[in-house]
Amino acid sequence: MKSNYNRLISLGALVALIGFLMSGPVAFLIVNLVKPQPEWVSPALFAENYSPIQDLPFYFGFLLIGGMLMLAAGHYLNYNEGNEETKFHLLVALGWTIVFCALISFNYICQTTFVRNLALHYKPEYDTAISTFSMANPMSVCWANEMWGYALLGIATWLMAGYYRDKENVIRLLLVANGIVSLLSAIWTVIDVSWVMTTVGLIAYFVWNVLMIVMMVEIYRSSKKLGVQGKLSHHMQFVTLC
Repeated sequence: MKSNYNRLISLGALVALIGFLMSGPVAFLIVNLVKPQPEWVSPALFAENYSPIQDLPFYFGFLLIGGMLMLAAGHYLNYNEGNEETKFHLLVALGWTIVFCALISFNYICQTTFVRNLALHYKPEYDTAISTFSMANPMSVCWANEMWGYALLGIATWLMAGYYRDKENVIRLLLVANGIVSLLSAIWTVIDVSWVMTTVGLIAYFVWNVLMIVMMVEIYRSSKKLGVQGKLSHHMQFVTLC
C-alpha cells in the first residue's frame, strides 16, 4: 500500500506543478499578450476591457488546488514511521489544505462565473458587486480571501515538513520556507491589501511561484524514487519467501 500512496504524492506534485506553471507564468504571459486589463480604475473600465481569456489563470488554478489536496492526503496516508506527533501534524496539514481548497475555489468560481457574467452583461448597477469580487481590483474581498487561503496552505506545508525529517532536508526547508513566506504575505495584506497589485507584489508573486515549482519538482522526484525503492523491497521480500 505504501507504494500506492507514494504514487499519490508524485501524482499530486505533478498536477500541482502543472497548475503552478500554467496558472502563474504561462497564463500571465498569455493574458498580457492577448488581452491585458488596464490598471484598476472603475468597474465600467474593467467591463469594457474584459475578455474571457483573462480567466485563464483561474481555470488552471483548479489543477493547482487539486494537486495540493492529493499531495496533503498522500503524505498523511503514506506516513507509517510511528511518530504520533508527525502523524498528527500531517492530519492537521490535510485539514488546513481542505480549508485552502474551499477558500481558493470560491475565488476562482467568482472570477470565472460570477464576475465574468457581470462583465459580459455590464450594467451600472453591477458596479458594487464587480468592485467587491473582481480580482482586477486590489481592494476586493477576493484578494483578502486569496492571501489568507494561501497562508493556510503555507501552514499546511510547514506541518508537512516533519514527513521529510532525516530524509530530504531540501524539501523540508522548502516546505517551511513556504509557510513563512505565505504567513508574512498575509500579514502584509492585513496592513495594506492593495500591495498585491504593486510592482513589489508582482515580484513577490513570481518569486513565490518559483519556490513552489522547485518544491513540486523535488517532491515529485523524491516520491518517484521512494516508490521505486518500495517496489524493489517488496520484490525482494517475495523472492525471499519463495
